[in-house]
Amino acid sequence: MEKATVFKSNRSQVSRPTFQSCGFPEGVRQVDMAGESWDSWFDGLGVTADFLTERDQPPVQEREGF
Repeated sequence: MEKATVFKSNRSQVSRPTFQSCGFPEGVRQVDMAGESWDSWFDGLGVTADFLTERDQPPVQEREGF
């Protein structure tokens, strides 16, 4: 059975799942943030021209309006 902790934070309820339900191994009790690992990617030049050129994109869906 999956377990989570539910508590109030300020004026809202928050659910805190266990590490195992998020896919972490059994012994993990703390996970540190990666820091600035994404900053260099966003500040970079972007992707190359051949990025996802062979992507199988489905056709645009026709939907009725609201």
